[in-house]
Amino acid sequence: MTKLFTQLVCVAFIFLISFEAQAQTDTVVKVSKPIDIIEPIHDIRLLEIDQDKYPGNEIGMMPKKDPGGLKNLQVSGFYRFYGTYQRQIDPYLLNAVINDTARGRNIFIGDDSQLPNLLINVSGKPSDKTSWGFDIMMFQFLNGIVGTTYGKQIPDSLRPDVQNPLLGTRLGGNLGLNLGLNLNGKFKTKYGNLSVNAGGIQWVSISDLTMASFRGYNRFMLYERNPWDPTGLALSSRYDQYFQQGSIDQDTRWGNRAFFGLVLQGAEMPGRISFLLMTGKTELNGGFDPYPNYSYGGKIKKSFGSKNFVSINSINSNAATDSLSNDFFGFNVITTEFNLEHRGFAFKGEVGGGTYYSPDHNAGWGEQMQFKLSTPLKSKWPQLELHYYRISPKVVNNNAIYWNTSVAEYRVNNIPAGSIGSSAILIPTGSSMVRLGQMTNNRQGLNLNLQKSTKHFSFSGGMGFAAELTPAAATITYTNPVNSVTRSRFWRWTFPQGVGPYQRYNSIYRDVYQAVNLSDDSSGVVVNEKHFNMMEAQIKYKGKLFGKELFVFSMLQANSASRAWSPITVFNEDAYVRQYVSEVEAYWAIRPGVLINTYFGYERTLGNYLTDINNETFRPRNQTGRGIGAGMDIDLGKNTRLYFRHRWYSFEDKSFELDQFNGRELTVELKAFF
Repeated sequence: MTKLFTQLVCVAFIFLISFEAQAQTDTVVKVSKPIDIIEPIHDIRLLEIDQDKYPGNEIGMMPKKDPGGLKNLQVSGFYRFYGTYQRQIDPYLLNAVINDTARGRNIFIGDDSQLPNLLINVSGKPSDKTSWGFDIMMFQFLNGIVGTTYGKQIPDSLRPDVQNPLLGTRLGGNLGLNLGLNLNGKFKTKYGNLSVNAGGIQWVSISDLTMASFRGYNRFMLYERNPWDPTGLALSSRYDQYFQQGSIDQDTRWGNRAFFGLVLQGAEMPGRISFLLMTGKTELNGGFDPYPNYSYGGKIKKSFGSKNFVSINSINSNAATDSLSNDFFGFNVITTEFNLEHRGFAFKGEVGGGTYYSPDHNAGWGEQMQFKLSTPLKSKWPQLELHYYRISPKVVNNNAIYWNTSVAEYRVNNIPAGSIGSSAILIPTGSSMVRLGQMTNNRQGLNLNLQKSTKHFSFSGGMGFAAELTPAAATITYTNPVNSVTRSRFWRWTFPQGVGPYQRYNSIYRDVYQAVNLSDDSSGVVVNEKHFNMMEAQIKYKGKLFGKELFVFSMLQANSASRAWSPITVFNEDAYVRQYVSEVEAYWAIRPGVLINTYFGYERTLGNYLTDINNETFRPRNQTGRGIGAGMDIDLGKNTRLYFRHRWYSFEDKSFELDQFNGRELTVELKAFF
């Protein structure tokens, strides 16, 4: 009893002393917010106490102030197993110079898209205003024979032991940074919101004619999966979204360009002003070039309401031709852009100029412009869009959505384009046959597009014509849409030029294009302007078959290149080249977690007698391509999918007998996000 009484007296005495001390000070103890045990400890603010009067109050069993340090740490990414098996029935000459032919059987583990099999994203937030992040990537090779670019080969006998991983030869050489280390911060001020991004690879868009990538009209096929495709919330959500919205989820690269450097952005500033400033390197400044090179640009934008705006945009590139910086090459582009909307009608345009300079070329400034007028999207009427563009042959900007077809760009070495260390730009410098909406320089054109949707059907299509501003090289380039990705796998990891049986194919990223030489010049001087016509139609269907979801997508194309203007595609031999493409694919969810798919593609490409003629058959191009596919999508659980694709492919040119191949290809993709 005495012991209990003594303890109560001590507690009361301590309480009185504490109360007296609080009464003699002006300190107010405040609880910033109720404590929720569900929240992480770094979000709890327990007490805010006057540090001048109680300098040592942070010491104790419970923290009395935020200790600082890392606020948030996140790790995410994906694993992607990708394997292809190709079986060539007929031998096909890949490179006539070295007599290299396609292998009869070829198994490849990994992806020649040069994207990693394993990607880990690590990000941290040291404060409410600053964050950082980096990506770690890992490649997976079938036999491990790789060069120093991807890490050195390590014998099994020298690898670290599982029980003691610090001994032996380290495996860090097999890991590398994919996008580098990024540092970004966001700051809210009374003058607006500011954000800073530094380092790493950032995906930036300024405007179509300065810095952006081609987005098109979302008319494409889904059977051949891209390395960056997501898995989706449900197995059929990707196909349902494509039907409902006319587009699918893309990653941050969609519509943007890669940039390494410093990017400063401001938004919600007084007067509804926003801006973007950037300096560093674009895709054109990277690589193995040791000479000084950089890019800079940005935009200042004034908004009027939620959708109307006017802006000034610019992108500039400057590169030295030697280590002493005696000569330079590059380009300058500046434009003004606007968007006006009223009652659903939209009028958008961009007008400006640009110039390209090098020790071999300096033609001065040229004009560039595009205008788009669209009608409201209503259920009773189709939505229409009219698109006009004009880009001078003097304007060269490979960061924009248009291609360069008029200027042979400067290179600082003689290494062929597509090879390691090359400074050459691997693009068609002839007059390219392009998709509807795609632009090139030295060309002006007019496109008309429309779209209409009902409950079960969706239609999107259009037509357009374009013409050169001045006669360019006596060359036309085009691609073969059916089996384009399969054909690109014939040349793995490199992008060679002038390959194939007749040395007229050029390999690019996930595609191959071929060049056509014209003979209607005058003593080697091109005298005829080339005219281009494009027609596209896509029909999509969503319904049910035996009570299960069914999606059917079809695409039709008819394109031509000729020397005379025509309002529609030229279907006779007046065209240098005419091409017809038909593709159909279907996706059927036969049961929960299992979806089967099929594909059929057929194309015809014909040339007239002003193009290349075979010296043996005395006939021009007469090409036929076919593709038949079947596959399956399987749901393996949360964020994990398994995809099978099997394709039978064939191609033949009846006038050039060596240019033919046929075979089959199986691809297996396992993708898991975490």
